[in-house]
Amino acid sequence: MRCDRLIRALGIVPLAFFLLPLCVQAQSQSSYFAAADLDHDKRLSLVEFQEWMSYAFHRMDANHNDVLEPEEQHVTRATRLTLAELHTRQAEQFRRQDKNGDGYLSQKEFLAPPG
Repeated sequence: MRCDRLIRALGIVPLAFFLLPLCVQAQSQSSYFAAADLDHDKRLSLVEFQEWMSYAFHRMDANHNDVLEPEEQHVTRATRLTLAELHTRQAEQFRRQDKNGDGYLSQKEFLAPPG
């Protein structure tokens, strides 16, 4: 199953970054990183990380208003989630994964289990 389908099927977009290890196992690690590295500079900026990790959000946002309403999430008792809220959570995750504090994620930092 493709990563985006898995995330959507489980209906847990806010926690999608926890699925990274499963997705990475299903794909070549270097090709997964390369796909996220939009400018191909062999490191991920926060913007690239957020763009990559927001894929499922954008797919589920049926009315394209940057808000996932409970009915768009396909999960019982889901709460409303804005893209801005998701980006805040992703920025926190990015900072935790940026072990050397250089403002970018290396392939190793990106593919490491979330901490």
